[in-house]
Amino acid sequence: MKSHFLEAKNLLFFDDLALYYLLQEVPLSVFAKAFTELDPKLMSTTIKILNPRQREILYLAIQKENHQNQEENRKALEGILLIAGNLIDKGMILKQGIYYYGKKK
Repeated sequence: MKSHFLEAKNLLFFDDLALYYLLQEVPLSVFAKAFTELDPKLMSTTIKILNPRQREILYLAIQKENHQNQEENRKALEGILLIAGNLIDKGMILKQGIYYYGKKK
């Protein structure tokens, strides 16, 4: 199994379905911790994909998180990238050039 090395900027090239798959695997509390490390464009796209209840949970988690702890925020981001790489390895997310597409079931 090939391991995929991702950087935070790669997440900007995930389509909505790929982000949806990622959101199904990553707890919203982890996204909340990584909030300060993620590109604002990615966060707005992520929020768009969430259902209203998930948005509410994410907003509450973001408010609750202490974003001063850079180490925890960085670890949360690393976890998100690891999970994204696993989804690519499983074939749920396909890479084409610089873009990542969720594979329709």
